[in-house]
Amino acid sequence: MIRWEVLRFLLSNLRWYMENYKFDGFRFDGVTSMIYHDHGLGHGFGGDYPDYYGLGVDTDSLIYLMLANDMLHSLYPGVITIAEVN
Repeated sequence: MIRWEVLRFLLSNLRWYMENYKFDGFRFDGVTSMIYHDHGLGHGFGGDYPDYYGLGVDTDSLIYLMLANDMLHSLYPGVITIAEVN
């Protein structure tokens, strides 16, 4: 269940850092810990669809990452975004 206030807060933080500190990008670290309910522990990733669209995926985290990436690239076309896995 998406909590809209939290989502707005997180996205506004990204914009605040871009505006005030003139960042050139963001690295989202530990993405596997975010997007999987099992936090990526004891899970092998073969690159098949069930790895990314199964019941173990936290869709709220995926939605946040997609919105963050889209917002940053829309507002700041030259920004670099990186999703770093564990």
